[in-house]
Amino acid sequence: MTALTGHSLLAAIVFCTASICADESSLASSPTPASSKSPAKEPNWLTGGSVTIGGIFSPHFHFGSIYGGTTADELPEIGHHDPRMDGWTIQGFEFGMSGRFTPDIEAFGAFHLFYDNETEAWGHEFEEWFAKIKNLPGGLELRGGRYLNRFGFHNPTHEHGWSFVDTNLVNGRFLGDDGLYTIGGEVSWKVPVSWTSMLSVSLGVPPAAEEHHHEDEGTEPEFEAGGAMFDDVFVVANWTNNFDYDDFHQFRAGASGAWGENKWGKTSQIYGIHFEYQWRQNGYEVGGRYFRWRTEAMLRSFGAVSGHLPGEEVAHDEEEHEEKPHAATLDEFGMYSAIAYGFDNGIELGLRGDFVSGIARAGLDERFRVSPAVTYYLNKNHTMYLRAQYNFDHSNDFGTEHSVWGQVGINWGGPEVR
Repeated sequence: MTALTGHSLLAAIVFCTASICADESSLASSPTPASSKSPAKEPNWLTGGSVTIGGIFSPHFHFGSIYGGTTADELPEIGHHDPRMDGWTIQGFEFGMSGRFTPDIEAFGAFHLFYDNETEAWGHEFEEWFAKIKNLPGGLELRGGRYLNRFGFHNPTHEHGWSFVDTNLVNGRFLGDDGLYTIGGEVSWKVPVSWTSMLSVSLGVPPAAEEHHHEDEGTEPEFEAGGAMFDDVFVVANWTNNFDYDDFHQFRAGASGAWGENKWGKTSQIYGIHFEYQWRQNGYEVGGRYFRWRTEAMLRSFGAVSGHLPGEEVAHDEEEHEEKPHAATLDEFGMYSAIAYGFDNGIELGLRGDFVSGIARAGLDERFRVSPAVTYYLNKNHTMYLRAQYNFDHSNDFGTEHSVWGQVGINWGGPEVR
């Protein structure tokens, strides 16, 4: 993260208040790329829908903040912008821009301004910046730049499109507390079958990021868990299928994988499967009641070397007492399952269960969490919402903790280029 000066922070806040996207359904990774520009619609200045600059650029603005408390002094970090302690968590101000230059050439960029509770300072980063070419011969599509990888359902979605205040345990631990990103290129292929099927393969390197370790701070683990993260060229593959039983019942299912060299110079592998069922009272039309059930499961396997990570500074007296490094292959399983039921009055009831199996030798705890949530959308476009969530959180490390969070979110703008 980069600290901001007072003037640049003020300028960013002024810009954000002058500006203010779509709900989760429009932000979740869909295997169907649009083939052409949508017909021009009347701009909705309240929600930002169909607002463009020169008919090419679509601005987006998002804001999220959480207030609440937990029985823990401080919860272990899973998601970088998740609440961890009593009081306010400013998840951030996000400013984005989608460019639709032709029916075949598009681009997207997102700048995120946030407050880091650990450093007690404002920071910022360009979360995504990429261009894409669609409708190539053979059903191909190309994307290049910095992007959230298509890996299951949750990873490609920015936090303003989530149905819960915090990220899933398995996503934060396996894919990184900011999600799995690539700086590189991706090719997607629309498989020629009777249903909608998209296969994507990405190649590149991970962005430079701060180190966030999840091991038990009370003991020195045999292996440092942070070493499992990708540290060089890695490959990500995702296959998602859409099956529309009829206008009211839709199914999505697929598999994902990621392979590459980790910080120890060994190989890390992550495999996932994802499934979703959705029912909508009005079918493809806006409004009405809806039900959604989404599940993702992942298995991670990585080669590890004991002791400190390569390149890490070690005190001389520590070095003298260190045992000779040895190697091992470590495995961990994790999953989440979430349901949501929405009423036509703007209220959505949600329930999520999370689990990660842990690796004691790497200081990673076994953790289980149940999270009921209630969301109230202030308008039919779901661009402004209030959310309350309770977490029952159990770990073989910290025991059982209880947390209650209240969240406010504002989204302004039309559908983003994904």
